[in-house]
Amino acid sequence: MLNSTRYQAVDYNIAFAIQQFSRAYGDASMFGVKYFVMDELITRSNISPVDYMTLYPLFVFDVSKQSEKLKTSVVDVEVRAVFDDAVPAGTQAYAVVLSDKLLTFQSDGSKMSVVY
Repeated sequence: MLNSTRYQAVDYNIAFAIQQFSRAYGDASMFGVKYFVMDELITRSNISPVDYMTLYPLFVFDVSKQSEKLKTSVVDVEVRAVFDDAVPAGTQAYAVVLSDKLLTFQSDGSKMSVVY
């Protein structure tokens, strides 16, 4: 969510156990093509679907096509995930935010905020 607007409009419906993750895999593998606007043969990630599922389950959310209102103000970013099974102990999640603005982030371990 960006403020109260959903990105993407349709949730990922992923089930790694039955190898249902093609949309998430496609979005992750095409990141370089979309972000760097380079040829697909040069920028594809070279991560196979099996490696994606077992080693690199990356989720890429392209929010570049947002309303002009969000582009000129501070934006509250929220990522929600619902799991069918318990998440294994020690699992860590990371967020990489690419922006055309220079920002400094500060975290208390559970929330991140922008330092002005």
